Amino acid sequence: MLLVSLPAHSPEGREQAGVRPAVVVGSPESLGVPRFPLCIVAPLTTREGEWSRRAPDLYPRLGAGNGGLTKDSTVLLDQVRSVDSSRVRGYLGSLSSRDLDPIQSGMRRIFGL
Repeated sequence: MLLVSLPAHSPEGREQAGVRPAVVVGSPESLGVPRFPLCIVAPLTTREGEWSRRAPDLYPRLGAGNGGLTKDSTVLLDQVRSVDSSRVRGYLGSLSSRDLDPIQSGMRRIFGL
């Protein structure tokens, strides 16, 4: 788990922006030497609603205390993005295999693997 700075997007309110926790879901370095120092992350939000309950595989929940989180959070697998290492503001902690399983499963399904 990292604390990352995400840029603002247009239209506002649909994509996460600002400094927030994110789960690392990929590293281009695992396939070779990338052009730039990047990591692939899924941002988190503390919000939850009918949208997250209707699609729990797309929006896995992480409880406070997991990976260094201070609040219960929702992983936004529909907002995965690459971020430059200069956007990393800090390290929060590691997730257990139990916490990572639904995230990895959701990612596989999104990409049809």
